[in-house]
Amino acid sequence: MLQKNDKPLNILNITVLFQQQRYVIPVLFFFYIQNGLTLSDFLLFQSIFYFTGLIAEIPAGYIGDIFPRKNVLIFSYCLFIVRIILWIFCPNYLTIMLGEILYGLSKAFYRGVSDGYIYDYLKENKITKEMLPKYGRFNFYMSTGSAVSCLIGAYLYRYFGFTVLLTLELCFNTLAVLMLFNLPKLPQYKKKIKFKLHILRIFHICKRALKNSKINVYMFYSAILTGITSIFVWIFQPFMKSAGVPVLLFGYVYFINHILRAVGSLNANKYIEKYSLEKAGVLVYILYFISFILLVNAIEISNKYICITTVLFICIAIGIQMVFNVGSLSRIHNLIPSISRATMSSVNSMLAGLFSGLFLMIFKFLVDYHSQKAAIIFFIIIFIGAIIPLRKIIQN
Repeated sequence: MLQKNDKPLNILNITVLFQQQRYVIPVLFFFYIQNGLTLSDFLLFQSIFYFTGLIAEIPAGYIGDIFPRKNVLIFSYCLFIVRIILWIFCPNYLTIMLGEILYGLSKAFYRGVSDGYIYDYLKENKITKEMLPKYGRFNFYMSTGSAVSCLIGAYLYRYFGFTVLLTLELCFNTLAVLMLFNLPKLPQYKKKIKFKLHILRIFHICKRALKNSKINVYMFYSAILTGITSIFVWIFQPFMKSAGVPVLLFGYVYFINHILRAVGSLNANKYIEKYSLEKAGVLVYILYFISFILLVNAIEISNKYICITTVLFICIAIGIQMVFNVGSLSRIHNLIPSISRATMSSVNSMLAGLFSGLFLMIFKFLVDYHSQKAAIIFFIIIFIGAIIPLRKIIQN
């Protein structure tokens, strides 16, 4: 491995560590309540966030294939900064919704480009075999940033409120943008063609990705897992609030959640080499199914100790899901050409956004007209169907 390659990737890792300083996340539900919103609004806006990413994902990925990926990364970080500024100076129903839309756009521009940048940099230096550990390390920094900020955020919320939390986010995100200017620009495919041909090319890349039997089943299974993960994560706060869990513990729960994601990402390479990507998929399926059963039981009993135990088990399951997610995306990058790398990666993210937004919207509807327990039971039935793509992965 060439040491000179480490500096740009280290810069990228540190910027994502700073960008993930999202101190509001562990108490976001309280931010909604403070500004006159409800649980229904909370679930609705998270659905809007995912659907925004879904709509923007493919165009954003294609832009990442045409324009310098460094510039697209900077743009994505700036979108998130606008969200923070809106929430600091004029938090209300519309600006909170707009903030979630901006966050969805930011994630769309950021996802397909960040992993594409890592792979192209390694390819430029002829060490693409390092993609899995390097991308795993990148995810480690991302999850660690979230973990630390969640732990600190819940503590600071008790004493200072949301203005201080958002101001801290603004400072770290601004610093991250300034650091991104130090990234080198990579040589990449760029060709001037008409807008109509841009759309046609996007369509053909998507079609090729979804028809490729070597990658489509991995994309669909990963998307289902991501959709279920979004339900788990976004009901943590209302679930713990209804069970009487102290607010300070919210931070510890989110800290553990993201630390386990970080550990899963960092050790994805070792796990997959020792066992296999397919066995990781099977393990996640078993853990998620158990998580559903525990969640139904915890909602029925509504005890804070059982609630915390259930949430921590789900955090462990999500950490294992990160192993599969990192391994699956790294595998996809080894099977796709550089000229369509960001677009193809965005197809993967698009499917994840589709399932996440759709699942949350259905969950919101079921909670509004039935109950949380009924919603969870419904998704247990849905999740059983995930055995179909998992079986095909095992056969592959």
